[in-house]
Amino acid sequence: MWANLATLIIRHRVIILVIMGLITAFMGYEAAQVELSYEFPQVIPQSDPDFVYYRQFKDQFGEDGNIITIGFKSKDVFQIDVLKDWYCLAKDLEQVPGVDTVVSIASLPWVEKNSELHKFIMHPLIPVEPESQESADSIKRALLNLPFYHLLLYNEQTNATLIAIRVKQKTLVSKDRAALIVNTRKLGDAFGMSHNVEMHYSGLPYIRTRYAQKIQNELNIFLGLSVLVTALILLVFFRSFYNVIFPLIIIVVILIWTLGIIVLYGYKITLLSALIPPLVVIIGIPNFVYFLNNYHQEYKRHRRKLYAITRMVGNIAQVVFLNNTTTAIGFGVLFFIDSPILKEFGTIAFTMIVLTYCITLILMPIVFSLLPDPKTRHLHYLENPIMKRFLNGINNLAQNNRKKVYATSIILLVVALFGMTKLKDIGFILDDVPKNDKLSVDLNFFQDNFKGIMPFEITVDTKKKNGLLNLNRLEQIEQLEDTIKHIPEFAAPMSIVDVVKFARQSFYNGDSSKYGLLSSREQVFMLPYIKKLNAKSTIGVSMMDKNMQLARVSVKIADVGSVRLEQIEKRLKKDAVSIFGKDVDFRITGYSFIFLKGNKYLIVNLIWSLALAIGLIIIVIAILFRSFRLVVIALVPNFLALIITGGIMGYFGIHLKPSTVLVFSIAFGIAIDASFHFLVRYRQDLRINDGDISKTVSESLHRTGFSVVYTSLVLFFGFGIFCFSNFGSTVALGALTAITLLCAMFTNIILIPALLLSFDRMKK
Repeated sequence: MWANLATLIIRHRVIILVIMGLITAFMGYEAAQVELSYEFPQVIPQSDPDFVYYRQFKDQFGEDGNIITIGFKSKDVFQIDVLKDWYCLAKDLEQVPGVDTVVSIASLPWVEKNSELHKFIMHPLIPVEPESQESADSIKRALLNLPFYHLLLYNEQTNATLIAIRVKQKTLVSKDRAALIVNTRKLGDAFGMSHNVEMHYSGLPYIRTRYAQKIQNELNIFLGLSVLVTALILLVFFRSFYNVIFPLIIIVVILIWTLGIIVLYGYKITLLSALIPPLVVIIGIPNFVYFLNNYHQEYKRHRRKLYAITRMVGNIAQVVFLNNTTTAIGFGVLFFIDSPILKEFGTIAFTMIVLTYCITLILMPIVFSLLPDPKTRHLHYLENPIMKRFLNGINNLAQNNRKKVYATSIILLVVALFGMTKLKDIGFILDDVPKNDKLSVDLNFFQDNFKGIMPFEITVDTKKKNGLLNLNRLEQIEQLEDTIKHIPEFAAPMSIVDVVKFARQSFYNGDSSKYGLLSSREQVFMLPYIKKLNAKSTIGVSMMDKNMQLARVSVKIADVGSVRLEQIEKRLKKDAVSIFGKDVDFRITGYSFIFLKGNKYLIVNLIWSLALAIGLIIIVIAILFRSFRLVVIALVPNFLALIITGGIMGYFGIHLKPSTVLVFSIAFGIAIDASFHFLVRYRQDLRINDGDISKTVSESLHRTGFSVVYTSLVLFFGFGIFCFSNFGSTVALGALTAITLLCAMFTNIILIPALLLSFDRMKK
């Protein structure tokens, strides 16, 4: 069947090339419309109860992750020239398109009571641009006299200050955010140069935008690197420019289709989907190596090009189909995880692996038919003395030293299993960014001086209208804030309690000793003022709903990692029960909490997907070979490679997180290819050799060894290029996959011959 397919393809090659050209042109048009995603990818499903509540929270109180912060540290913060320019910077930032509000020490609101109207009147703490050092000093005194703003915008101990920029929702999810970041940095850097201070930038919108920019840069870089590396490897292996140029043309076609498919599916480029184009290059090249190696073997034997092409397709198309099937399964199982980002990644990757096989199967016979006959120098690699000595050594191990092979494998297994006991599951919001990257440096600045900027939200539902006017409830929320203040990773919390305290101080004409909750006597005559107080106009965000039933406790937290975040969550829930009892509904939400849940969700589901991938691949092997013995022989070396990788992670302190767990299902789907290639050839040659197991193992090893080693090296160096990424998850994915595939090459090429000789001889 496969040989007839090759004949059919060659006979109609002109029509096929025209059709392929038209499809590629259409895909190229679609690819030109591809867009970057400017949002952090959604990890947990839309139906998740905590995610549903998070959406409700944002509908009620607004986006919690829309703040950009600009900060610097200097003992001259309140020198008139610095404060004056800081004031002007805040005013200039307000004019940047996409900015909603700007809050800094130079634009803080102050509250005064109006006895006639029984309400508070808002006006700026600094009504006009300061002009003298005396006014600057008075501003500092006024600020330090307001406990409400303590550590919110200025740290007296470290002389650090910041500006908080709230971004409009429409700008937050559009590419206009990139221009906002550029304009913001331009103004901030100008201030820094003027006063010789280092400026720091952070906040989720800023981090997301920088992520998107880095993704775009890396997509271009890794596409180029993947093509360059594979081209060099092909040139070194096959010593022919024809065998480099034409595969690369096919790869370019596949890349165009990949970007076109992303657009047709309605997706955008994310950190994960940006890996797919270079992955397609890396995974697609081994297909070509298998076809080319078999084509050269057949041509060397028969010296007839068209006959060699049909023999090539007949011999190798099924093997490559099985190889691509297992690889596609490794990616495709991600579709069954109820996580939008992984479902998207798995869908695109599965589709492109299937299309890569189809494109390669159609175009390879056409390319070989159009090229001149291979010359003698093109076939020299088949007699490579280094490879021959290597394969002879492997054959000798299998034939004569199997006990040593098994003993070494058992030792590696025990050592690796011990290493796996050291594995820990932990993730950070900025896990992907190196410690010396400006993003990490700036985040550390805000964590050191303001205890973090990551959103962490709590809601307290009193279940009664005007329930927040009850002094007992306010005192309970104050107790909760005291608990939060004793957790070192938290910044100062903000809630309706702080707004009431601020109002009380304002009622007594700014006396800082009056910063506190109302007494029962004060509640009588101050309640009309409190009811008319708009908390949003005070600090820029809502602290309660319009019915005064639901309170929001907003706090910033450092990027402490998922393990510590889980500990904090448990402590807060325990303390909340002792403070509120069962009378209120206490909920934790916010971006940091959703991140924690997403990290745990991904790890659990990726482990499940690995189990599913292994199960499906076992079914494929069982259907193909119909032999429990061969299923075991195919799985043992690949399981050993995965366990060795897990052990390496444990010994080197590489944590379990989504990017590292993903390695195992992807690598297993690719690594099993070598097992298929060897075992299919073994089954074919066993019939030819009348059941002579020793001779068949030796011949199969030499006939498939070249392809297995070459493709493994292509994959090793191909995945290795991801180690040059700026994202930790990409580095981990690339390095660990490369290590796993290299381990799998050795375990497959050494263990499978040994196991076949042991098990098949026992059967015979």
